[in-house]
Order: sequence, then structure tokens, then C-alpha cells
Amino acid sequence: MKDSINTLNNELVDAKIALDKIFLDPNNPRFTSLKWADISDDQIADVTIQAATKRKLEEGFSINKLVDNIQINGYLPIDRVIVKQFAEDKYVVLEGNRRICAAKNIMEQYKSNHEQVEKTVVDSLREISCLVYTGSERQPSWVFQGLRHIIGIQEWPAYNKARLLVQLMEDENLSLTEVGKKFGLTAYGAGQWVRGYYAFMQAAEESDYTQEIDERAYPYLQEIFSRSNPVFKEWLQWDDTHYKFNDNLKFNEFLSWLYPRNEENKLDGVEVKGNWDNRLIKRSNDIRIVSFLLRESRSDFEMFRADGDLEKAQNSANTRKYLESQDPSTETIEKIKSCTKALDDIPFKLVVSRKEELSDLLEKLEDKVREILEACQ
Repeated sequence: MKDSINTLNNELVDAKIALDKIFLDPNNPRFTSLKWADISDDQIADVTIQAATKRKLEEGFSINKLVDNIQINGYLPIDRVIVKQFAEDKYVVLEGNRRICAAKNIMEQYKSNHEQVEKTVVDSLREISCLVYTGSERQPSWVFQGLRHIIGIQEWPAYNKARLLVQLMEDENLSLTEVGKKFGLTAYGAGQWVRGYYAFMQAAEESDYTQEIDERAYPYLQEIFSRSNPVFKEWLQWDDTHYKFNDNLKFNEFLSWLYPRNEENKLDGVEVKGNWDNRLIKRSNDIRIVSFLLRESRSDFEMFRADGDLEKAQNSANTRKYLESQDPSTETIEKIKSCTKALDDIPFKLVVSRKEELSDLLEKLEDKVREILEACQ
């Protein structure tokens, strides 16, 4: 991680750049979705592309709050915007799109009505203190934003983080250890994000639920690869060589828990899409309850599969475990099992060195066993 940051520092150059020469990034990692597509450098400055990018930021990333703040305090370059030159005298934002979008909105207000904006605010926006990236990373915006948002600042949606890691792995042929180091993650942590991404893409492209799957399902698929859920991963038959689940029937059953379909609800013979709001597993962490059922109480797991009531199955399993723990017969059986194992493992040296003592104990044990066997008949 430290080496990556040092390398990036050496590839950043201070500069003051006119606001009208700075362009919003249409490939902003914040926009990543299943329908996300790259915009080439020669399209970045296009008026339509910039307007669409600006609209995305305004709709989903609280630009108005930044506008209000700048209107009150002026533009404060506490964190410099990071840009990259993509054409002569034109720069695209790698980190700081929200701030530049807010600044451009204020300048538009000023141009339409000078009285709407204080002159001191306008003066603070004419030139922006920037760091110009001069390196050769193929996806520099992913790197800079990833450093800030995967491990801090404003949270990204989980799917966006996962796509970032996979994008870098594929573009730069990185291992899990290498891509993890870029963002302060262990190899295991990076692997959980990456495996979750490939599982999500399998659901989105190859399952019976391709019409329903959206980014909300990603955290559930990532959770399967946490340290708490190996039994569930095995139940779905995860193939770590090809990064996919091999049991398609069970995988589709799992997806049906996230997007339940009403088999009786069809329109003109066409099945209505599964409804996320009716999902049987309400939170991604509840995957751990499913794993608990698989591990500790298969009968209650089968009950969940039959009626879809996870809370009832969990309560049943917990009650069963409690009653077993309160039943002295269970403890007695376990002690008998331990005794049998001890007899299986008696070392020959003990037979020779403590023959008389051992013989006496075994005779007493034989008497007790005979009494119990007679009682059982």
C-alpha cells in the first residue's frame, strides 16, 4: 500500500487550471452498474455527455449541499482536485467530481444572474488548485477514488467497490495479494470482494433470474465468501478455479429467496418478476443464519426451504439446541463415546506397566456394562 501511494505521489504535479477547462468524468466509478459503459477520451468534452454526467451527479450525490457550502464559504481547496489531461488544454477529473460539478453550477448561476452569487465566491472558482496525474495507470480514476472510498470518506455501493477491484485485476493482471495492497486489503479480503463479484455476474448473466438481478443482491453474494459461511458455499458447490457455482439448481433456489416469484401471479401467461421487497433473507448478514441451519440443524434448514420462514427455522434450531444442552442424557452419551474412544486408543505401554490397575478398572467397567445391557433388554 505504502509503495503504491509513493508511486502515485511522484506522478502528481501541482497546477492551477481554469474551471472551464476541467471536465466531469463520465466514467466515474460511482456510476458503475450492470449497464455501465466506457466513454472514450474523444467524447468526454461532448456537451451531451457532460450534461448527462452532471445530471447523474446531481441526482445521486448531494451536489446541492456542496453548492450551498461554497456559496457561504467560497471554494476552499483543502483537498485538491486530481485531474488528467485528455486533450490539448482539457482535463478530466479523476477525484473531485462532486466539487467541480458544484463549482460549475455556481458559475452557471452567476452567468444567468450576477446578483445571485458573491463576487468573492466567483473569484475563488475561476481557477482551481489541482494535481495533474502524469502516470500510466489505465484506470487512474478507479485508483484515486478507490484509495479514498474503499477504505474511507464517502461510502460507495458494495458492487462498485467489487467492480473496481476486478477491473484492476483484469487490466493489470494482478493477483489478489497485489490488488489488495493497492487498497489496504488483505488477500482474503480482496478475494471476498472479487469472488462476490463473479458470483454476482453469474447470477446476472447465467441464472434463471437475469431479469431481476440488480446491484442490491451483491452484498448477499459477497457474504457467502465470509469466514462465517463455508458450509453454505459448499452447499452451492463453489468452484474456486472457474469462479462460479456448479450447482445451478441450488444457486437458482438461493436467488429465489432474494427475488421470490408468486407462481400463481401471471399476466397473460407470463410470469411476473420476482419481488426484492418480499425477499426471504432480509439482510446480507442473515446468510449466516442459513449457514447455521446447514451446519447445526439440517431438519430446520429443510423447513426453511419448504416454507421460506427463516426466523421460524432459526427459533426452532435454537430451541432444539437448548433442549439438548439441558438433557443430562446427552451429556452421558457423550461421556460413553469418550470412554469408548479412550479404550480404542489405550497404548500398549500402559497395558504392560500398569497391568493390575488397568485390569481392576476394566473388571468394574465390565460389571457396569453388563448391568446396563441387562436393563436395556
